[in-house]
Amino acid sequence: MKHLKKNIYYSREDFIRHISTITLGRFAYNGSPVSFLEVAAYLNVSADSLRMRKKDEKVMAMLQAAGIQVKKIKGINHYYLVAEEDKTLVIN
Repeated sequence: MKHLKKNIYYSREDFIRHISTITLGRFAYNGSPVSFLEVAAYLNVSADSLRMRKKDEKVMAMLQAAGIQVKKIKGINHYYLVAEEDKTLVIN
């Protein structure tokens, strides 16, 4: 989450919107997951600011509703599309 001013961060909705845009764009481009480091670089913040020390269940529920989950790949957390795990993408 980008540190805008002292103790002011992105709202949950803005954060989810950014993550969704980045993840869907990467999936459309080459189908790979997006690391926290890449998201931090895109948002111009440090990777530490993306960590959720206490798992924010509201944010996780919003991510899952958008079809995005978090998994660890080679010791680095990545955002990925749920459909990516199944290697199928259903478009209605």
